[in-house]
Amino acid sequence: MNEPFYRLPANLAEDISDHARDVGRFVSGQVPEGVFRAKRVPRGVYEQRTDSTYMVRVRIAGGAVTSTQARVLAEAARDCGNGRLHMTTRQDIQIHEVSIENTPEVMRRLMPVGLTSKGGGGNTVRNITACPYAGVCPYEMFDVTQFAHLVTEYLIPLVGSYNLPRKYKIAFSGCSADCAVARANDLGFVACIKDGEPGFTVYAGGGMGAHSRMGDVLEEWISGKDVVRAAEAVRRLFDRLGNRKDRHRARLRFVFEKIGVEEFRKQFRREMAAKKKDDVPACSPSVLVRTNVPTAPVTGYQVRERDGVRIVRQHQDGLVSVPVHLPLGFVSWQDFREIGTIANRFSLEDGIRTVRSQDLVLRSVRQGDLQDLSDALKELSIDVLSPSHLERFVACAGASTCRLGLCLSREAAKACSEAFAETNIDHEALRSFNINISGCPNACGHHPVASIGLFGAAQRSEGRLVPAYRVVLGARHLNAEARLAQAVGTVPARALPKFLVHLAQDFLRGRTEGETFVQYFDRRGVEHFQQLAEGHRNIPPYAESPDFYRDWGQDGDFSLAGRGAGECGAGVFEVVREDITAARKALELIENEPARAFDALLAAIRSLLITRGVDSQDPGEIVRAFETHFVDSGLVGAEFRGLLSRARGHVEGWKEALDGSHGEIQRLLERVELLFSSMDANLKFHLPEESEAKSPCTGEAPSAGDIPTPAQSIDLRGVACPMNFVKAKLKLETMETGAMLKIVLDAGEPVQNVPASFRNEGQEVVETTSLADGHWQVVVQKKK
Repeated sequence: MNEPFYRLPANLAEDISDHARDVGRFVSGQVPEGVFRAKRVPRGVYEQRTDSTYMVRVRIAGGAVTSTQARVLAEAARDCGNGRLHMTTRQDIQIHEVSIENTPEVMRRLMPVGLTSKGGGGNTVRNITACPYAGVCPYEMFDVTQFAHLVTEYLIPLVGSYNLPRKYKIAFSGCSADCAVARANDLGFVACIKDGEPGFTVYAGGGMGAHSRMGDVLEEWISGKDVVRAAEAVRRLFDRLGNRKDRHRARLRFVFEKIGVEEFRKQFRREMAAKKKDDVPACSPSVLVRTNVPTAPVTGYQVRERDGVRIVRQHQDGLVSVPVHLPLGFVSWQDFREIGTIANRFSLEDGIRTVRSQDLVLRSVRQGDLQDLSDALKELSIDVLSPSHLERFVACAGASTCRLGLCLSREAAKACSEAFAETNIDHEALRSFNINISGCPNACGHHPVASIGLFGAAQRSEGRLVPAYRVVLGARHLNAEARLAQAVGTVPARALPKFLVHLAQDFLRGRTEGETFVQYFDRRGVEHFQQLAEGHRNIPPYAESPDFYRDWGQDGDFSLAGRGAGECGAGVFEVVREDITAARKALELIENEPARAFDALLAAIRSLLITRGVDSQDPGEIVRAFETHFVDSGLVGAEFRGLLSRARGHVEGWKEALDGSHGEIQRLLERVELLFSSMDANLKFHLPEESEAKSPCTGEAPSAGDIPTPAQSIDLRGVACPMNFVKAKLKLETMETGAMLKIVLDAGEPVQNVPASFRNEGQEVVETTSLADGHWQVVVQKKK
């Protein structure tokens, strides 16, 4: 059973050779980083947070891995990476800390055993997922695995699968429990039978991220024969209708929001008719349609214990599946290779399945072999059998390696797990606690579909940045009741363990017998949990508790360091949102608390100043800087000068200066929000009413004293990330193409991150030199 599950693209070897040539040209300086990035990312090669290290994401269609593939993956991680493999929430397997020169070698090793990283990233057809118990689940209609493989086989050779408006994600579930969360994908298939024929209910327009959405029913039923045609029809519609201008609104779900499900359904049916006339093949998998299938429980598959292992009953008599827990999805190459060997010995499938929870499953194990299997698994270097609090957590990479991460999500998971253990909370009682943590709003940790979801954010206190997590609760997967988690509040990162312990204690104290957490959430109501979160949102003064201003696993104060151009924008966006939210809240209180007028105005004008290199805690400087960068530049109307003048009076002691200014502050905040809504990842504004002749449209802050010269310099000693990059970027924008900018930076994060950010913008870092006083000089040449 160690044959590959599907055929790889016929030109894959040629594509790997092209990648090797691209790597050589990039390393020799013939190809700029921006051009190279556009080629490597669709091949599944991502740069990590540490410069010059990369991650290779291997697609595992349907989550199925043979024992031979496991051995090859393990040895590739040993020889080309850091010796560890990571299971993702999309059932991929990642190899980390690979030098760019070694990425072609990883690809070459994968190909002979039927694996590829092609389509592992970028605006492509991503890994096609399926329930990890597909083929063995007691509640499934039929095995959906073959359909995941057939769709993969058809889509990944297509040129059009690698230049879509955004990523295209597809999932298959075999029953109404929807373990693959098909409804939260761009395209989802949930098995159902009609007149004895296998088929699917089709959902489309779902997805997770900053704007998550559950998919709409596209068709109540299609024949299994038409699955490939349906996937190709939606791909072509997405290619044609998707928004290629605005990355933040480019996913398929925004097409649904724009034209509606009825119009999309019409166009889908036309495409399906065309596909049947074209050369898109019908599916012809060999599937066994099951009858008299019991209704899937709300909680999905049931886990029991026997002979030292946990087991899940299969519909095949005498066979069980054995979950294998990997702490936060990580496993050493030795252990992964050994798990493959164990699968070859004990699994009738001679393979393993990856799981959305970042774990593995050994399937089709004879019940009589369980004790021997338990003994073999105990020989691994990690404990994969004993229940632990950490297994309740799923966490993305976060800021540890990902350039988009705001918070250290894995470190937060460890801290919360330790808090559960220290409080002696029974881990068995928390079986319905599925805690998914994402380091930013982008949902790689699948927080929107978790019973308890958390995602990284930035708050302000005393003018300082504080790492925090937004809390969302109560997601459901069961088809008829599927919904996303609901927001209940924001908790500082350092308060998160106490909050989750409080949440667990509240659940264990108040639940009825057999009640799951989601059922408890529904019974108590969202207000109960909002109040619970409110009790943990306090941020103490910095002098009293500086740890609150540091993330878990960090010694220094929280910053937005380590991101490239667009990634810097990700952190800045969070800070801007935080200030705008604070302004809105203060506005709501002005009527009863007139003194709040200055709080509202200060938060509003401070919000966008970070995009102009200003992050002051001094109110007077904030008012002056806003007038210079936004009113003088024309981004904000001159009619607000009087309001800003009165704000300066308030700072100087005239406490009644802003009395009666509620409406004016409201209008200014609306202008700020409009600017923010038009801001791109490079911190530039694109307002439709402005003419291109006006410099404000570019987001620049013109200064009469700035005259472009062939070489200029800027001293940023003492300026932390990302403010140092923002200041240097703004300086470079005033200079002519080809000019040199000399930047003096502190050691550590500043000199590590600022050059990387400029490279990601397509600028050339000519020189990085250590200075005698311990600082660094970086020379950047403007290329565009």
